[in-house]
Amino acid sequence: MGRGHAVRAPALILVLSLLAPSTGEAAYRFGDGVYLGSASLLPDWAETLQRARDQHPILDACVADAERCEGYLRGIPVLLQRARPLSRERQLQLINRYINKRRYRGDRTLEITSALSEETVRLPSRWSTLLEFLRRGGDCEDYATSKYQLLRALGIPAHDLRVVVVFDRASRDHHAVLAVRQDDDGAAWLLDSDDRIYRGQPFGYRFIYALNETSIWDHEVDGDTVFPVTQPQEQPEDSS
Repeated sequence: MGRGHAVRAPALILVLSLLAPSTGEAAYRFGDGVYLGSASLLPDWAETLQRARDQHPILDACVADAERCEGYLRGIPVLLQRARPLSRERQLQLINRYINKRRYRGDRTLEITSALSEETVRLPSRWSTLLEFLRRGGDCEDYATSKYQLLRALGIPAHDLRVVVVFDRASRDHHAVLAVRQDDDGAAWLLDSDDRIYRGQPFGYRFIYALNETSIWDHEVDGDTVFPVTQPQEQPEDSS
């Protein structure tokens, strides 16, 4: 999968969730999952969000004037211009295809063996920003985060987006997709790296945890017995 440096307490909670039993094959819904806390609980993810904010001026200048775009960014102004008048579903199709054409590049992962079992899980050792991904490629979570950032640039709010880490039973590995809220009931589209957009749960995927620029959610741990936290009110957002 992707990338993280040191194991901290929040990462341990995520590790415990990775070892939990499957809870069924229901479609992804934004109302599901246990709220774990702020996105800052995962320092590597928080650092990536900060790098993305630091890179906003480069992206904004490119969108405002294509002549100011570096070579690897020249498709972005055209992409966003084409996407803005489209329906949300058509926007997702366009962004999904654009990012999925980029070069796959595997990265190192952080492997952790649980103290409760012999199972080893892998967590990202580094996340990429959109600009970093477009410049050098990346792996599955980088595809998901780049789609996230492009959809934020189109004005889709953070509370309608989540990067979701799943366990793929077919490959016996962890994978990342992007969830986008479909409607007020919390149903979601899932954008995968094979150009598919799912409205239900892809066969063999088990939802593990999700995050966006404000929060982290666990989709397997029972919050009443493991990590009870109250879901916060939505906060004002900066584009990420």
